[in-house]
Amino acid sequence: MKLKFTFILICLFAGLLCKAQIQFIDEQNKLPIPSVNVYDGTGGLIGFTNKNGVVRFLDNGVKKQKLPLAVTVQHISYETKSISLASLDGKQMYSLAPRPLVLNEVAVNTKAKEVVVLKGYFRSLETFNHQHKYFADGIVEFFIPLKKGKTKYRMVDYRVFIDSTVVKDYNAKMGPFFQIPRFTEIDSRKLADRLNDLVKENDRSNRIRLLKKGNEVGYLTTDADRSNVQLYLDKVLPDTVVNEKLFSLEAKTFHEVTIENYNATELNSITPFNLTALYQNIVASLKRKKEYGHIPCEMLNELYIMESRYITEEEYKSNQKGLMKSIYTTPQKSNYKTRFWEKLEDYHIPVINDGLAKQLGEGLQLIH
Repeated sequence: MKLKFTFILICLFAGLLCKAQIQFIDEQNKLPIPSVNVYDGTGGLIGFTNKNGVVRFLDNGVKKQKLPLAVTVQHISYETKSISLASLDGKQMYSLAPRPLVLNEVAVNTKAKEVVVLKGYFRSLETFNHQHKYFADGIVEFFIPLKKGKTKYRMVDYRVFIDSTVVKDYNAKMGPFFQIPRFTEIDSRKLADRLNDLVKENDRSNRIRLLKKGNEVGYLTTDADRSNVQLYLDKVLPDTVVNEKLFSLEAKTFHEVTIENYNATELNSITPFNLTALYQNIVASLKRKKEYGHIPCEMLNELYIMESRYITEEEYKSNQKGLMKSIYTTPQKSNYKTRFWEKLEDYHIPVINDGLAKQLGEGLQLIH
C-alpha cells in the first residue's frame, strides 16, 4: 500500500557545524539570502542557508572534506557561483548577483482571463542517505483555473534518471510506502489571500516579515528596482522539529521551505500569472525499522517559468484530455523529442551544477 504524504518527504537534518558563519547576501540590497544550496564537487548537497543567510552543513562527511573545499552555490533567484572555502569556521560573507528574468512575450488577448497557463522547466532531485536516488527534469505546462477547479498539468518533454543501487537500498529499508511529489505545487489563489493568516511587519527595508503566533516564518522581499517580489516561507517553525508517526513509520521534518518569485510587487494583485520561479525543499528523517534508525533523505523541486498566457474556460475544457492533477503521478521513463536541457541558458535558467551533471549517465542512469 502506498501512502501519499503531501506534507513531507521524509529526510534527516542533523549534525550541523555550528561554528561556521558562512553567510550569503544580495549584492544589491545587502539582505541575507535563505535557501542557498551548497554542493560539493560530486554534486552532493552538503548544506544550505537558513533565514539569516548562514550556511548549515549537513552531517554527510563535510567535516572530513579536504581544505580548501571547492563548492558550488545555487539559488533560483541568483546567479550560480563557485567558491573555494579555505575554512569552515569563522565569519565569511559572500554576495550573489540577482538572476535576470527572461520570459517569452505572449500577446494577451481580450478574451476572459479565466485560466492561467504556465509553461516552464522543472527539475526534481531526491536523495536517500546522502546519495542521489532520483533526478528528473523537463518541460511542463500548468493549467490553473482562477475561479474554481484544481491545478492540472501536462508533461511535454522530460528525462528520468535513477541510481538502481540506491533505489534497491531504499526499497529494502523503507518499503513501497511513499509516492514522492516530484512537481512543485501551485496554488490558484491570489498571493494576498494565501497570506491572510500571517501577521505582516514592515522592517523599513525592502523586506516584510511574516509572523505566525509571534514566530517569524518567512518574508516578502522586493528587489532593488521594485519590479519583482520574492516570497520565502518555512513551514517548520524556528528551533522546532515536526514529528509524525503512522503505524511503524516515524518522521521528523526539520526544514520545509518554499520560495516563489513574481514579476509584480502589489500584493493584492499578484496571481499565478505573475509567477516566474518556484522552489520547494524538504529535509527530514524516516525511521521504519529499529535496526536502521533514522535515515536522511531530501526532496528538492524547482520550476522556472518560460511562458505565461491566459485562456478561457471553454479553451481549458477542450485541453483537458491528457492533463494530470496529481503531483504524485510520477514519470518512470524518459520521453522527449527536443534537447531542452541545452537551451536553459537562453532563459537564464541555472544549469545543473557540474557535480550532479557528471552523475547523469554514470551513477544516475537514464531510464528510457
